[in-house]
Amino acid sequence: MTLKTLSTERQILLIYTDIFSIKHKDAKVINTKNDFNRIFVIEDKNGVRYTCLKPDAQKMPKMTSHFKTLKAKSAPLNYLTPYFTGKRTK
Repeated sequence: MTLKTLSTERQILLIYTDIFSIKHKDAKVINTKNDFNRIFVIEDKNGVRYTCLKPDAQKMPKMTSHFKTLKAKSAPLNYLTPYFTGKRTK
């Protein structure tokens, strides 16, 4: 996750980067039932949720590497559109 804070005189704008390296402005962090060591979930103003990688994501005991973000073109079809908008498009 990359968290940038841009402050102006009137507001603070948070920018989160999800696991596909796509930036989301003004999203809120969602409290989940269980805490996760490596990820957290954000929700945008349309109610769409995205998974983000924590900045200090630790290795799991049986893994040899850290989690890394993916490329934006690896994201599923219609990734940035709300689920209730209709048919999938290519």
